[in-house]
Amino acid sequence: MHGYKGCLETERTALLEIKSFFISVGDIGYDDKILPSWVGEDDGMPSDCCDDWEGVKCNATTRRVMQLSLTYTERLNYYDRTSASLLNMSLFHPFEELQSLNLSDNWFRGFYENKAYDSFGSLKQLKILDLGCNFFNDSILPYLNTLTSLTTLILYSNSIEGSGTMQGLANLRYLQVLDLSWNENITSGSLTRLGLANLTNLKELDLRGCGITTSQGLADLPNLKTLDLRDCGITTIQGLAKLKNLEALDLSWNNINGSLESQGLADLPNLKILDLRDCGMTTIQGKIFK
Repeated sequence: MHGYKGCLETERTALLEIKSFFISVGDIGYDDKILPSWVGEDDGMPSDCCDDWEGVKCNATTRRVMQLSLTYTERLNYYDRTSASLLNMSLFHPFEELQSLNLSDNWFRGFYENKAYDSFGSLKQLKILDLGCNFFNDSILPYLNTLTSLTTLILYSNSIEGSGTMQGLANLRYLQVLDLSWNENITSGSLTRLGLANLTNLKELDLRGCGITTSQGLADLPNLKTLDLRDCGITTIQGLAKLKNLEALDLSWNNINGSLESQGLADLPNLKILDLRDCGMTTIQGKIFK
């Protein structure tokens, strides 16, 4: 009933196709280091993909794949990553119950799909997507904007700018965690074009190391609890007083002018953690924490 050795036959086959893809885009000589536990009958060592394969977690009842962790799976020469490839997202369509997908540290530069697949509505149960430490740019935003069930999106250390997008991530209304840190060309204006104002359920936002200089575009996030703005080059933070649910704020390594009170931080009733290391402020006036 559950197919081959406990996991569904169709999904076992799909997993082996993923392995073949990573081998095809990796450098020669890394074949035996790419997902070595993913073996089938042709390898002479068949095993249960739900229980024995690294990075795979299945639903205990349906035996469908729920989580895939493929971090640092595309093996390239460490000193020459100019051959970074496109990621075939069609490979993940067979996994109807996939909720978490980690593709970080693979140095992909974009997406593509086989024409036989309809991208809209695929991966409709996906809640967590980690694409950190790749070479992705704004070209992936229209695809990400179709993954409307996402609650966590990790995009740190990519090349996202938000300068040429129409909707950005505006459709991701269930998103609670968004990590855009170390996308150095994201500016204050980009935040508006990325559709952040629509993400009203957002609770955690990480903008470390981005190119924003003001907090423009952040005031319309009523449920935000954690905001990381360290090392952004920020000079003014007026507008954050509207974030009444904010509990943790990191403003370290900036160049902020004025006092804490003049920046409106006295109007944040739930603020519990405030990091001001090397932020440029020279005076602290008033009673900030009540």
